[in-house]
Amino acid sequence: MSRTYNIKWHCRQTAGVFFFQIFLLALMVNDGNAQIDKLDIGPFRLGGAARANVFHKDWNHSDRLELDTLRLNLEFEWEKFIGSAEYRYYYYQDSHQDTHMLHHGWLGYRFSEEDEIQLGIHQVPFGIIPYASHNWFFQLPYYVGLEDDYDLGAKYNHQDDNWNLQLAYYALDEGHYHGESSDSARYSYDLVVEDDDTNEEKNQFNLRYAYTWTHSDNHSTELGASLQYGKVYNRTTHDNGNQYAGALHLNEKWTQWNVMLELVRYEYSLRNPAGMNEDYVLMGAYDFPYQVASSASIYTAGISRTFPLDNAMVDSVTLYDDFSFMDKDENNYFDSWQNVVGASVSAGNFFIYFDLASGRNHAWIGPDWTEAFSAGGDDEWHTRFNINIGFYI
Repeated sequence: MSRTYNIKWHCRQTAGVFFFQIFLLALMVNDGNAQIDKLDIGPFRLGGAARANVFHKDWNHSDRLELDTLRLNLEFEWEKFIGSAEYRYYYYQDSHQDTHMLHHGWLGYRFSEEDEIQLGIHQVPFGIIPYASHNWFFQLPYYVGLEDDYDLGAKYNHQDDNWNLQLAYYALDEGHYHGESSDSARYSYDLVVEDDDTNEEKNQFNLRYAYTWTHSDNHSTELGASLQYGKVYNRTTHDNGNQYAGALHLNEKWTQWNVMLELVRYEYSLRNPAGMNEDYVLMGAYDFPYQVASSASIYTAGISRTFPLDNAMVDSVTLYDDFSFMDKDENNYFDSWQNVVGASVSAGNFFIYFDLASGRNHAWIGPDWTEAFSAGGDDEWHTRFNINIGFYI
């Protein structure tokens, strides 16, 4: 039995739709043979991207083509000074709502080929870097602020032949930008202040150490450990709780294969007003907050195989399967699960994900948004088929 999905595109004339139409034009005119490079202006390099999603959700039978992201990138390098910034725009078709925010923005200094420091909003050194996943959805640690997270502070990075050490201090999270929520217009997940939930991140310290064994030119093994500790300030009680997280990881690369394993443990100790539930914290990103269990262990595993292609249209195809499981400490909470099987295609300026994402008690893959990562309750598997088409310069 076959089913036909109607792809809907409502042409509301906003800035997002306008730029998305430009993106669709680029899709039609670029034949994969010509590579469009970033624009160099003195010590600056300007780039950007436009991405769109085609998807089907089984829980509400939603089929759609819609804008994912518009972004502008700026890189800087002059003598020993370096820097990077990225700004992003999102538009939500269902609510006719848009949000935009700084993804990152930092300046740095290279003392040598091995040592550098970064000041500003940059990626928190935790777990597998840049991220512990191959797919567009990331892994479950991302949704609790422990994968591809960005905060405001200072980071020292030392890269030796075989080992990497990163030390960082973050005074604050990355901040709130333009949106309709009180505090959730940001790229990566942080504690947010919304209504009666008034906890926020402050004075966070991170340590990450990784050692890489190079077995041959096309075979390496990275083992690493990460620690994170910070304060949780409550604006209502004017008291400090704390949070900590730790991770162990393995990143194995052999010819065209890649295996990533990660174990993450986190806990929040809160100082909420009397009577408030402390079994969950409120986190937010993309202009929407939700609840997350206050303590849990997360297990992730991912495997991929890349096939380079001698083809004028396609550079390579990567097949992958990424799995993660969130084991919540609270006995009355339903655990969260995620599995994404798919393929990514690299073709000149285009990068495309084809993902079949399955989730259980998952805010982004299922009908329950607010409590999926805390109490849960639906406890059924749901599936989203997603094609993310990106044009990158």
